Amino acid sequence: MTPQPIAPDGRPELIVHLLEPYLERGKHGGTPQPRVFFAGQLTRPLTLVAKSGVAVIGARFHAFAARPFLGVDAAVATDARTALTVFHGEAAKRLESNLDAAQDGGQSRAIVEDYVERRLRGARWDEDVRRYVERMFDGDAPSRPFDVSERQWQRRFRREVGVSVKALQVVLRFRRVFDAIENPRTQGWLAAALDAGYFDQPQMARDFRRYLGCTARQWAAQKEGLARSLTRAVSDSYKTSPP
Repeated sequence: MTPQPIAPDGRPELIVHLLEPYLERGKHGGTPQPRVFFAGQLTRPLTLVAKSGVAVIGARFHAFAARPFLGVDAAVATDARTALTVFHGEAAKRLESNLDAAQDGGQSRAIVEDYVERRLRGARWDEDVRRYVERMFDGDAPSRPFDVSERQWQRRFRREVGVSVKALQVVLRFRRVFDAIENPRTQGWLAAALDAGYFDQPQMARDFRRYLGCTARQWAAQKEGLARSLTRAVSDSYKTSPP
């Protein structure tokens, strides 16, 4: 199938391939993804090739939930697709065994949801980071806690989210381009760029090359395939939330 560049959206995911995994296109051809893996924050181009007979379950997390779910610094997962066994060992192996025994896709989904919920049950959240991130996704410009230095705050934020505050802000701005271009009232890429918060279209074009490795028009030509399905609205995905 046609290679598809994948746009970042600021949310890490747990991905389960029920059939053949996607191939990640690189210098040495296509590398199969792990069957069950965690995909951290995405800050550079990722191009996938879907083979025939693919079926995927994705558990999409709030940006602040990576560290509580993984149990380690979220930055280790940034720009990586890492087999879940690396983080969770025997528990992840049992998950894969349970998926092998599942009767259908609905049962597989229930198994994945139960696994995520059990891993997050009783997890300790950085409440300051959680509130800050939620406001960022709402389009606000929050301020760090007054009793925390800038250096301390950046360190805490990166530990929980996987990237710096600035890096997440840029990704969210880029994400808004796709929301704008899907609006039938948006008149072209320039309008989409301005609606998303860019100064002009060239500034947006630089982020297309930075995150997707292609132009906006090249991406649009492919969006009916995998790229579109993986940049759908967050409401279509399973979402985590703190207790």
